[in-house]
Amino acid sequence: MGKTNYKSLYLGFGSNLGDSGHLVTRAIKEVASNPHIEFVKQSALWRTAPLYDTAQPDFVNAVAKYHSDLDPFEILNFTSEIETRFFRQRDPSRPMGPRTLDIDIIFYGDIILETDKLTIPHARFKERKFILFPMSEIDVTYQVPGTSLNIADYILRCPDKSKVEKI
Repeated sequence: MGKTNYKSLYLGFGSNLGDSGHLVTRAIKEVASNPHIEFVKQSALWRTAPLYDTAQPDFVNAVAKYHSDLDPFEILNFTSEIETRFFRQRDPSRPMGPRTLDIDIIFYGDIILETDKLTIPHARFKERKFILFPMSEIDVTYQVPGTSLNIADYILRCPDKSKVEKI
């Protein structure tokens, strides 16, 4: 497909096992290895305290913007393959536990999607400073699909009290 069909794609990256900063940085580049995904820009790396399962190391998080013409499920499958190559292990007893790499689709064009496998916009983006702060570096005025609110509005409403700091 031509690039006229490309939509803005925002992905969230997180890691708290191994050399997390290096893993997140490599993963951001790895996503752009797909010929249907074009890198646009990324946030700084952010060190963040674990939000849900707090008995684990701090995370390194970032958000990156791309352009793509892939179907959302093709993106999900591709990012899941990257997580596997980065030795992501899923522990069913700790779904929010430690991981070498996590890649989440935050926003994709004006798509609103809710299935058992994928929800866009990401179901919990509005309650996570580790998504909102990096996202604000890329586009603080980004209007969230299906709402009249932008990233700055969601930051003001965010219930997350955890510590986040730019690295």
